[in-house]
Amino acid sequence: MGDGSVRCWGRNASGELGDGGGAEQLKPVPVPGVQDVTQIGLGAGFSCAVTGDKHVTCWGTGRILGDGKRYEKLKPTRVPSVEDVAEIAVSGVLVCARSTKGGVTCWGTEKPLRVDGASAAEVAVASTHVCTRTTAGAVSCTGDTLWSKAGPDGFASPGISGAEQLVTGDGFACALGKGGKVSCWGRNEMGQLGRAPDMDSHGTASDVPGLTSVKKLSAGETQTCALDASGSVTCWGNNSEGELGIGKTSSDERPTKVSGLSNVVEVCLASIHGCARTAGNDVYCWGTNTSGQLGDGTKEPRYAPTRVAW
Repeated sequence: MGDGSVRCWGRNASGELGDGGGAEQLKPVPVPGVQDVTQIGLGAGFSCAVTGDKHVTCWGTGRILGDGKRYEKLKPTRVPSVEDVAEIAVSGVLVCARSTKGGVTCWGTEKPLRVDGASAAEVAVASTHVCTRTTAGAVSCTGDTLWSKAGPDGFASPGISGAEQLVTGDGFACALGKGGKVSCWGRNEMGQLGRAPDMDSHGTASDVPGLTSVKKLSAGETQTCALDASGSVTCWGNNSEGELGIGKTSSDERPTKVSGLSNVVEVCLASIHGCARTAGNDVYCWGTNTSGQLGDGTKEPRYAPTRVAW
């Protein structure tokens, strides 16, 4: 929120709403004891936040404190030995923090990931892999990257240069290049790469057709959305639960404009739902709603953007 506090809604069986676990919440509720927050990241059963003093606080269930121990329904607790954080990237069981002084630290998986993040300008994670973008715009990935052939050092590169933003989902990734073009690589069984689905593993990036003037990307588990300069949103990939917000469900979808959204400044995607924030600070969500994660006070699925009931 504008005052640095945090409000959450949806499932709470693992304490992901920050109160130690309990009933799901169909509308936003404050997270107790969390303030001066500058960024939020959500994983599978836990949440993390960066605070104004550049530390990380996490709550919920998992190895979320980076000490190798598994916690259950932990209330908001500062992660030890992680300081001077510029940004966090969170997905699945994995958390990565990029330092303002250079370097990337990751935790949450049973086997630690080695990340060559000394020159990283951005870090993106999904499930159990990590991708980084350097200040020069080069991209590489490590971890569970069977979808992209790795070199002898364990890092895989899709052959991208000049990237300005990087996002990654379950077995695929996309980068925003100069001129607002988008390139994707990896798995494509759900059309994640913005073209007809196939069962190949695409180790080299290729352009997503039909996209121009893109300013920002967001990736979910098997889908991606692009925000353009006009404030419109275009999405592609898996849509079996209406997670693209295009008013219908389908097994796969090429890049399609999301109707009913305008003046959008931010988009976030999860596994089977998504949300967008407008310039007027209204929030709209769509997709599955079995735990009230759309925040409209119901558990009804929404195939088109629906306003969060603050």
